Amino acid sequence: MKRLVRWLYPGFGIKRWMLLFSLGLVLLIFGVTLVLNYQLLSMVEEQIFRFVYMVTGQYNYAILALWGLVLSLGGAFCMAVSIRKLVKRFIALLVPQESKVSEQMLNRVLLARGPRVTAIGGGHGLSMLLRGLKHKTSNLTAVVTVADDGGSSGRLREEMGIIAPGDLRNCLVAMADKESLLEESFQYRFGGKGELAGHSLGNLFLAALIEEFGNAENALKAASRILNVRGQVIPSTTETVRLSALMADGATVVGESEISAYPSRIVKLSTIPEAVSAVPAAADAILSSDLVVLGPGSLYTSILPNLLVPDILRAIRESEAPCLYVCNVMTQPGETDHFTVADHLKALIQHIGPGVIDFVLANDGRPADAVVARYAAAGAEPVAIDEEEVKKLGVTLIRADLLGEARSAVHDADVLAEELVRLKSLLHAHIAPNLLDEYLRRNR
Repeated sequence: MKRLVRWLYPGFGIKRWMLLFSLGLVLLIFGVTLVLNYQLLSMVEEQIFRFVYMVTGQYNYAILALWGLVLSLGGAFCMAVSIRKLVKRFIALLVPQESKVSEQMLNRVLLARGPRVTAIGGGHGLSMLLRGLKHKTSNLTAVVTVADDGGSSGRLREEMGIIAPGDLRNCLVAMADKESLLEESFQYRFGGKGELAGHSLGNLFLAALIEEFGNAENALKAASRILNVRGQVIPSTTETVRLSALMADGATVVGESEISAYPSRIVKLSTIPEAVSAVPAAADAILSSDLVVLGPGSLYTSILPNLLVPDILRAIRESEAPCLYVCNVMTQPGETDHFTVADHLKALIQHIGPGVIDFVLANDGRPADAVVARYAAAGAEPVAIDEEEVKKLGVTLIRADLLGEARSAVHDADVLAEELVRLKSLLHAHIAPNLLDEYLRRNR
């Protein structure tokens, strides 16, 4: 019974058609009555009267009315059962592997009403965030960097003249309805010593679609339909862009993989060529968002490459949506050694200017001691929160324990998504920025 009631929940658009069906049934009965002629119906009624008289020995109108009620209820029951069986049969033919369809449809309706969120970044940080957010909203857009030039992505980029597919692949898998089997398949890497050695199946899949459809945008739309992706995945640019970094020792290093491996601090990041064009759909998604999220992920090689696309940065500035930066839990060796939250913000502001980032969400939970020790051996440490320095930068700090029960060195996807959706509601409630963190602490 409870499952049947779910079909009457607001948002399905079913009740209006049920009412229309009832009206049509009344019209049908009335029309059939006119066609058959009331005299014929009177003859049927007379026979029923005689049957009642034979059974009861009298003309009992109450019994006759009761018979009419029983027949009406029986007809309605037969109609309801037949319609229900027909609908279930049609659904079974269309989606034979699915169960509890009403729950799934209700979930889709609720997700469609979720906030419009645009997440900007790349790497594992962005795909982790998308895994959590897809359970909160289907109005989700991932704007992804395509500056990767290492591994399978780099080889395909050079050999086929396409944008790097690696981060796009990870985001598609993260936003798919059933990512577990897809992830296992798409992350599969061919072994051996042939031309396929080292390539991932997902990268080859995207490369084939790009070649088939002529451009990355159409290929990603096709991939999203095939994988039943909740939301959309858009590259920040479709130009074959490369990263160039001025290092603290004065050297200029070109290439994302080379920059990550270079043993010196990054001073300034730029792109080759400069001022590349953004994908229009990416800028449109930012302009229509309720919340723009930067990160989490590698500061210089995942987040900043998107912001160095002028149209992307311009859209963030022009958007009415608040821009929130999710700071990493741990520092990253070679990129953000010993960086505090304020240091991350200073690096961003140095490249994109002030007034772009409104809020920074920083983790104040402590990873497990064994995790901290393991990361320390690799040269990483928890990012310290220097609240006063953040305030000087004109950015509102929001603190939260984002690690979940695992207490690992990365954000918990579901906890982070829950926090972002809650923040979106509070930000649109126009709570004063200087009171927001205090309000959140009292209401956790």
